[in-house]
Amino acid sequence: MSYLLEQFNQYFQIEHAISVNLEPVEEANLPKDDSDIDKIIPPLFLLANEVNILEQTALRPLRQLGDVAEDLAQYLKLQSRKIDLILSHILASENQHEDQLETHSFGGSGFVVNTTEQYQANAFYCCKLFLADEAAAVFCFAQVVDSQAVEENFKTRFIFSHIREQDQELMVRASLHVQAKVLKKKQTKKNIN
Repeated sequence: MSYLLEQFNQYFQIEHAISVNLEPVEEANLPKDDSDIDKIIPPLFLLANEVNILEQTALRPLRQLGDVAEDLAQYLKLQSRKIDLILSHILASENQHEDQLETHSFGGSGFVVNTTEQYQANAFYCCKLFLADEAAAVFCFAQVVDSQAVEENFKTRFIFSHIREQDQELMVRASLHVQAKVLKKKQTKKNIN
């Protein structure tokens, strides 16, 4: 377990709630390698993440054009936002699950949830993480690092055991976006005072 905790701590975690659906899975039913995830990932998750990646790559070259492209970049961002809103609505329908939880924190290595039940260490779960701010969702598998009693609840850490590289990058990027928003909000409050 200390190895899993060490792995979990390799990435930054940000305290922020995102929706997550967990479904227990036997270790024997896990994908043999990460490329097998592509075969079982729901098409909607592939679509949402492909749109997210395309947006990132499309705006990158415009930054080199300087002020000339600022209006064009703004227009493209607005168009992208419209698509994001539609995708968010469609993804919300995928998030209708009775075992829906919210994370306490998340990052590139996994996530933490607070629950009323204790999870068994080393157990595996199929996970659907919904990143509303990014208009994206991640389908992956995670392993319970530990489940510790905290007052009347349990703080359970999950580490990604099988996740596509681009989805892990999305989780890192999403956590950094949340951190940037938090820092910006703190800076604004500091400037007001």
